[in-house]
Amino acid sequence: MIKKGLVFFTGILLLIGCKMQHAAYSLTENKFSQDAIKEKRAEVMKLNDSLYKYEKFSYKDSVLNYRILKPVLAKEGKKYPLVIIFPHSGGVGNDNRNQMTTLPKYWLQEKVRNKYPAYVVAIQYPVRSSNYLFDESKRMYSVPDDYCLEATSELIKSLTMQLKVDAKRVYGIGFSMGASTIYNLLARNPDVLKASVSISGIPDKDFSEKVAKSPIWIIHGNTDTENPIEPDRMLVKYLKKMNNKNYTFWEISGLEHTIYPDLYDTDMIPEWLFNSK
Repeated sequence: MIKKGLVFFTGILLLIGCKMQHAAYSLTENKFSQDAIKEKRAEVMKLNDSLYKYEKFSYKDSVLNYRILKPVLAKEGKKYPLVIIFPHSGGVGNDNRNQMTTLPKYWLQEKVRNKYPAYVVAIQYPVRSSNYLFDESKRMYSVPDDYCLEATSELIKSLTMQLKVDAKRVYGIGFSMGASTIYNLLARNPDVLKASVSISGIPDKDFSEKVAKSPIWIIHGNTDTENPIEPDRMLVKYLKKMNNKNYTFWEISGLEHTIYPDLYDTDMIPEWLFNSK
């Protein structure tokens, strides 16, 4: 399922393997029909998620559900990256199952597990972790749930101490509400993630340079009507004004509110995360 063919990607100023010394922007035309996107997503969703163990994290008299996938054949004395997958709104609940969507299941693919060994954690929030409002100019912005942010930070601390985690390689990935939650979390605690991938997210009302204290890859379709691209464009404009060069912005022309298939049909996400400095 996973492909190494990233020919079109060479034209994107992603600088994979570099040290993210320069900000980058790329515009790519969506090459998939809606039917093709549904088919590719369905293929990933067929993967059996039983390798993800059921876990719970107690915090402030409440419980945060999560599932964890451990590295294949973890070696004694070796530390591994920790990848936190922030759920979109469809993953909200208490069954510890609804969050097992495309991004968590992507990491179950054999080639991904073998090439990019890591602890992968799929969080399930009991409520929306980020809600949306509009300012006076009708720009959408996100407002976080305090418990979700605090519990996530504490969970990351706990896992980093308990497992063989490389504390310098703690990464975040999120789509939609999950991406918005990444923005919210980094605005409050910029050191908690060492690199992040935000897909179709909505930033906080007051832009903060903290969201790009560490490398962040911002990805958004420009025909997204559910989470419009404009707030991300404005965030990037702000970061550019602040001379912040830790971001990469990938705009996909003609893409609606969905995860672009190349993000789960190639190894570009782990390749980018694992080479971010």
